[in-house]
Amino acid sequence: MTSRALKEHLSTTDDLGHHVSRTIYTGVDPSAASLHVGNLLPLVALLHCAMHGHKALVLIGGATGAIGDPSGRQSERSALASDQLKRNVDNIRAQMYQFFHNAAAYLARRNVLCAKPHDFISKGCHAQDEPLFQDTLDVQLINNLDWFRHIHFLDFLSSVGRFARVNDMLARDSVKSRLTSQNGATTSGLSFTEFSYQLMQAYDFSHLHDKKACSVQLGGSDQMGNIMAGIDLIRRQRAEQEKGAANDPSMRADPAYGLTLPLLTTASGAKFGKSAGNAVWVSRSMLSDLDFYQYFVRSSDADVERYLLSLTLMSHEEIAQVMAQHAEDKSKRFAQTRLADEMTELVRGHEACQRAQLATKLLFNTDVQGLTLDQVAFAFQDDPRLVYLDEEPSGIAALAADIGLLPSRSEARRLVQKGGGLYVNGVQVTDVHAKLERQHMIQDRIIVMRSGKSNHKIVVCPPVA
Repeated sequence: MTSRALKEHLSTTDDLGHHVSRTIYTGVDPSAASLHVGNLLPLVALLHCAMHGHKALVLIGGATGAIGDPSGRQSERSALASDQLKRNVDNIRAQMYQFFHNAAAYLARRNVLCAKPHDFISKGCHAQDEPLFQDTLDVQLINNLDWFRHIHFLDFLSSVGRFARVNDMLARDSVKSRLTSQNGATTSGLSFTEFSYQLMQAYDFSHLHDKKACSVQLGGSDQMGNIMAGIDLIRRQRAEQEKGAANDPSMRADPAYGLTLPLLTTASGAKFGKSAGNAVWVSRSMLSDLDFYQYFVRSSDADVERYLLSLTLMSHEEIAQVMAQHAEDKSKRFAQTRLADEMTELVRGHEACQRAQLATKLLFNTDVQGLTLDQVAFAFQDDPRLVYLDEEPSGIAALAADIGLLPSRSEARRLVQKGGGLYVNGVQVTDVHAKLERQHMIQDRIIVMRSGKSNHKIVVCPPVA
């Protein structure tokens, strides 16, 4: 959903015609040490809401993460140790902060967002280059452990459990798929712990509705059942408070809504995520800036326009122009490169995008002689592909093994003898006794070694004596 569509969908005015902001939340469980690209779609949608003056809550499931959402899973999650869960919460909190910080800076660089909260100005806005997101977007990070740690089991049963209907809970897709055999195969069933997950998420919505006037929960389409559980709980609680009929309560004065988004998938229908084995991690320690950037560069033509529309903050008009230019010569991958630029700047930051662009030029472009040693060091900062040599390098085949490009010197020699893929600065090595020559290096010190299509090492030789 685009920024414009979200604004129209959530638009509310008072009796005088003034804009009334809503409080909207989305949540993520800390089931891994990092967010991945599959988590970004609700965050981008929430960002659109914050850009238009709505209050955004990002919930980290410090409590629900101890259980794990059964939605979309065929087996129960492995329980996380408490110390690992805490580390995951801390990591994801930092990543959430960084994402919205980068987003505010991204918008400020494009003169879209001022330092004044809730302003949405299309032009003429001059803000500092790196504003903190709290100063520009009304986004709050919260942890549901902060309220669940104070709830006793008996209190939870009386305040939440008695409003839940087991037949409704059994009807949720996340439950039915685990209880009903498919094609004659037996199921692993569903533990009571997982079964209770929807009650915990329902209480999150109820708690935020009551304490923070939150009226919208936003999530992926796989969260529909959990979101509906929250709306049902709020309705029944309000009905009791109003002494109304439980099956026909009025919520006109205090509504609650759900807004679901399609799951982010590839053109083949594969879902993004760690359980699917194709997670693209947000954390730089788990995936380098270059690899994050290159993931989007490698997007298929069937996916790239959908990703531009779903994951970036570009307007429809900009995307249409990009796709028109891309169609002129798809081999140049213009749309994919623009997608990689936008996503890396938004998620990793402006500097990370510059680093990935430089690294891409060094590894994949032929015209790299103008690059300096400082640029190379910046591009591959903290990247294990960058290797500094203390001594003058030996033969090329031996060097490939010594720096870990290939497992052994004998393997390097075999690869060269077979005419395989060992390259130095884009030129195939055909002589097992070949030596490195300074005149063939970038700035007389830098070489790019490659085996196969994508296994690289950037070698910085010692200065000439």
